[in-house]
Amino acid sequence: MSEEKSRAEGYIKGYEDGLNEAWDELLALTTKGYTSREIQILAKARRSVVQEKVEQKRKGMMKEVEFSEPIEEAPARAVPVPEAVSTPVELEVRAGGLYILKDKRLELPIAALKQQQASGLKTLCILRTHPDNIRTKYGINGAMVWLTKTESCQTDNDLQGRTEFVSPTELPRLNSLIKSFLSENKGGAILLEGLEYLVTQNDFKSVLKFIQGVKDQVILTKGSFLIPFDPTVLDPKDLKALERETED
Repeated sequence: MSEEKSRAEGYIKGYEDGLNEAWDELLALTTKGYTSREIQILAKARRSVVQEKVEQKRKGMMKEVEFSEPIEEAPARAVPVPEAVSTPVELEVRAGGLYILKDKRLELPIAALKQQQASGLKTLCILRTHPDNIRTKYGINGAMVWLTKTESCQTDNDLQGRTEFVSPTELPRLNSLIKSFLSENKGGAILLEGLEYLVTQNDFKSVLKFIQGVKDQVILTKGSFLIPFDPTVLDPKDLKALERETED
């Protein structure tokens, strides 16, 4: 078998395996009770990490095979990150500001919250990740809300006490908690992790209306609102609508 034919057949086999894996994942999602909207968002999130999975697979195969000549490393894929996330070492938070951070990592916004705490301001974290994990990993304290549908959770009525549990479908209740927090803590900072989760459990228009309401409260109380998220899970038009809220 010629080298060209062997290479072509290897390419076709890999292409076939990739398509089969993609369809298997899609079929698996359809059997778990997700709505078509939820499947769309989950599929976009998984597609955003395809390149990372390919690179991991490539490196694994390279370790298994010995080559007589060095293999040139594949060029790193440039991933566009907004200037507000990639350029500064620290996020400068101003009073009354809404920050749309197109990066789901929490290091930058949590560092900003710690700075707020150090200056004597209160903070509120609304999280999809369990708050205990956030406290342990980042060493941050303060009021926290866990977005969960778990019905057996015990609710702490004192928001300044450790954790409040709120269903992602209860946007009015979540808005009420935020309003209460800001009215009692002028200049307070709020972190929302879980925008993608809120969109899957409601719809984008409802979530955008919720964010707009919080933004108005933040402006009135001279607080700040930070939203880190994965932009690939939103439709382009929805992303534009969200970005417009920062154009004031």
